[in-house]
Amino acid sequence: MNQEINIIGICPETLLFQSSYVPLISFKNEDQKKAAEDYITREANNFFKILLKAQEVKPLAYPLLITELDFKKIDMSYFYENIFYDLERKPDGKLEAKIKWGITFDLKCAPIELIYVSSESRGFDPKIAEKNGKGRLQRRYGTIDINGKPVFYYIYFTLQEILDVIKPLANS
Repeated sequence: MNQEINIIGICPETLLFQSSYVPLISFKNEDQKKAAEDYITREANNFFKILLKAQEVKPLAYPLLITELDFKKIDMSYFYENIFYDLERKPDGKLEAKIKWGITFDLKCAPIELIYVSSESRGFDPKIAEKNGKGRLQRRYGTIDINGKPVFYYIYFTLQEILDVIKPLANS
């Protein structure tokens, strides 16, 4: 029995994905796409409010993302064209990169876990929440650093949480 089950597709070359290890996710309609992207953006904004407070961050287009397998093989021009293209010189003469972010479904790109400590904690035996107020596990992430400073953040998402966002749209 050799029927094609048509579960996995191949990304069109016109999308110019930088990595062979970044999956393409597609939905049936524009409403689902918008809901998923709005959710991801909202979650990323919440993540950065906690982690970086008021620092400005910019998303990197999904097809431009790379994984740890690509990192050492990719040409250096990738970093200049996608991460450092908007370097600014600070008044003290130092260069500052605008922080970028992208999503990942790869745990290897997100070895760090952002957790919330209960506001009731007094420092002894802190109550570390395994889940946020919405019952979701805390957000995992990873970084690409230059001189010990993150210039890019990978924010980990699961396919399940994205499906949870689009499933209610089926009835509308």
